[in-house]
Amino acid sequence: MMRYVTMTTLIALLLGFNKANGFQSVSSNSIAGATTAFAQPAIMFISANKSTSTNTALSKYSTAPTAPSTTFLSSSNNDENDAIKNRFLSPKIDDAGLPVADTLLAQIVAPSLQVFWLSLNHAPRPTWLAPIFSNTDGLLYSTPAQGTLVAPTLIHGAGLAFCWVLGALAAKGFESDAFNISGGRGYGTVVTRIIQAGAFSTGVLIFSTQVDLLIEFGRFVQPGESQDIDLRLFKSIVELISDVGFEALVLGSWRIYRASLTANADGRPPNYYP
Repeated sequence: MMRYVTMTTLIALLLGFNKANGFQSVSSNSIAGATTAFAQPAIMFISANKSTSTNTALSKYSTAPTAPSTTFLSSSNNDENDAIKNRFLSPKIDDAGLPVADTLLAQIVAPSLQVFWLSLNHAPRPTWLAPIFSNTDGLLYSTPAQGTLVAPTLIHGAGLAFCWVLGALAAKGFESDAFNISGGRGYGTVVTRIIQAGAFSTGVLIFSTQVDLLIEFGRFVQPGESQDIDLRLFKSIVELISDVGFEALVLGSWRIYRASLTANADGRPPNYYP
């Protein structure tokens, strides 16, 4: 099962990158360079045939075409690697307040909303929501002291915010194209960037969950080894789905609303009267 989860993590990480500026450009550059290298002798043959006889031209250009140089391949790969690194090391941020707003929503609003939802449904407490004072029954709604859930919620939310910021950087989610619909652009690019950022951040969260289980058990565990391990893996899957669902709901709604602000010339919501 761990192998399938690892494959899912890699797929989610790859989906977070923009394909238009990622792997396809390497293939197109390679094909264009190879076509130019192989077609050059034929072009020279046609031009020479206009001024000399056919036999002379054939004897002059009867040698095999020179193999294409691999310089353009290495140069293109280096450019792509630098472009991917720059997404994380030198990102383009057109709205300085957007990373701060995303972080606050991912760390505070989404985890708090999840805690409130679980409390209303009298659901069992997640493993990451361990209060300062122990609670033997493990029920969220019977926590003995107030305020004991704030610290674990913020700590868990910080990890979720870190995953989302990485996803947004990988998908170039802080550039103007990710939240600008002015000029009739529509929401296509906005939704695409949200999905790409969510896919990458989900992959990071899955990988982090695997590392957490590895540290907890000291080894890789598989379903069916024991009832305790099966219960722990089941909790991890449920908590992972809950985290992804609430983060997607909060951050996706926020990004759509943020994009809607650019529909007006003054950048304010419709019918806004201060």
